[in-house]
Amino acid sequence: MVQVSEISNYLKKEYTGENFLIKEVASFDKIANNSIVFLNDNGQRSIPNVDALVLIPKGFDINGFKCAFIEVENPRLSFARVINKYFLTMRKNKGIHQTCVLGDSCMIDESVSIGPNCVIGDGVVIGANTIINNNVVIFDNVIVGDNCYIKSGAIIGEDGFGFEFEQNGLPVRMPHIGNVVIGNNVEIGSNSIIARGTLNSTTIEHGVKIDDHVFIAHNCYISSNTMIAACAEISGSVTIGKNCWIGPNSSIIQKIDIGDNSTIGIGAIITENVGKNKKIMGLNSIELRGLVRLKRRIQYGK
Repeated sequence: MVQVSEISNYLKKEYTGENFLIKEVASFDKIANNSIVFLNDNGQRSIPNVDALVLIPKGFDINGFKCAFIEVENPRLSFARVINKYFLTMRKNKGIHQTCVLGDSCMIDESVSIGPNCVIGDGVVIGANTIINNNVVIFDNVIVGDNCYIKSGAIIGEDGFGFEFEQNGLPVRMPHIGNVVIGNNVEIGSNSIIARGTLNSTTIEHGVKIDDHVFIAHNCYISSNTMIAACAEISGSVTIGKNCWIGPNSSIIQKIDIGDNSTIGIGAIITENVGKNKKIMGLNSIELRGLVRLKRRIQYGK
């Protein structure tokens, strides 16, 4: 529970209305007394006359409403910051659960929280304030930075899928003796898998966010602040630049480079390198502008 004035101070914005206690977060359609909600547009709409705090964008007309208001540049972002600061009890440190199995020579910061039935391999390093949920497996020599969040069922640092073949066609597994290096403020979703490097490291830089059911193969390099949505598959030795968006169910073949600030659309199959600041949709790396032109040509013959 927190006062409106404290939230105002935290966001470094003035509030309008009464100063009352906020006890819960809510969606706009569930607004109630002592709740906090947000509006992401300045289109006029009805707001019940309740003692609630509404985070609003610039230009919203607050006249005639009982609620308290704070005007911010990005209401959804400010809402997320307030939740993380005051209401997210799941991220409080709970220590290392007694059912966890820890390998030799681990270096785990005392602020780390590890849930039930996790397995942490030999020589693993885990930085400050990292949260690891239930049934996570982290293999030997993986490095995890500060303030990371690893959701239930993730597997980090197991061998990747790599083979060579004898003359008779018999597959021989290529040993994977590298590791995985994860930066600070990284999130890894439930049941996602990050394979260890073959000889060197699979690297996830600071600020990367990985959704549920994502597979990242050996030797990949994912640069800072990139977002990878659910069920994406990233093959071996792929390099993804900074601030990219990798859409759900997309696939990227091995040894592809994707430039900074690029967007890979839902279900895209990437078979060629992608430059910086590109928007790619569909099969064979069709840039969005070209896809729109192709659709117009099919529909209208021009």
